[in-house]
Amino acid sequence: MSLPPASHPPLAPLIPEAERTPALLIHLSPLLGFVLPVLGNVLGPLAAWLAYRDRSRVLDHQGKEALNFQLSVWLYSFVFGLVFFVLLSLGLIGGAFGAAAGAPGAGAVAVFGSLAAFFAFFIPLSLVLWAFPLVVMVLAVLRVTQGRAYRYPLRLRFLR
Repeated sequence: MSLPPASHPPLAPLIPEAERTPALLIHLSPLLGFVLPVLGNVLGPLAAWLAYRDRSRVLDHQGKEALNFQLSVWLYSFVFGLVFFVLLSLGLIGGAFGAAAGAPGAGAVAVFGSLAAFFAFFIPLSLVLWAFPLVVMVLAVLRVTQGRAYRYPLRLRFLR
């Protein structure tokens, strides 16, 4: 025997009809990153959250979610880029030292290994770091249009 549907708790808080449009604007605000690369995806949610946070608790929560996610993606991208830059530099420096030490074969292997890592790892992971936020943003917009609040995955909580 199953329980009646009314006894199940909602999966996420409901967003009142009047607050859905501002919530949609909050979740779509990272698109500013296409106009202002590097920081637009963070400035958009920050501006939207600051504009709507005092209207209701739901809008404050959704603004924090969007901003925290975009800050997290920015941080992940920065760390990924930094690690890759260090590893690529070490490979190229190793290649230069190998060639200078009289082993041009070792230098060539190091240089080609660095380039292979670039094409095999950096480019695919960069595409994922570019596409994942867009996919998650679409999921957030779909959830908000259904009247449900959205919690972003893999986000660090900078704002609580």
